[in-house]
Amino acid sequence: MKSFLFNLAGLLGSWQFVELSSDSVFNSVFAPIIFVVFLISSVLWLIVKFGVNQRTGGGTYFSGDAGGYGGGGDCGGGGGGGC
Repeated sequence: MKSFLFNLAGLLGSWQFVELSSDSVFNSVFAPIIFVVFLISSVLWLIVKFGVNQRTGGGTYFSGDAGGYGGGGDCGGGGGGGC
């Protein structure tokens, strides 16, 4: 929770300094970069915290039973294959 509060404070603080049409290099260049860094950090935090478990009971595209797309599976995959 501390990291979320840190990200939120960073987003709000850096947003206050963003002014793209400013003559100041800090306000027109560095503040937007800092804002984007905090935005990416916040999105990653949300994904890690509330990410959905995408594992299902069915086969996946890269499993060994996916019709040869998985690099061999139980068949060996190289040489003669062994199937």
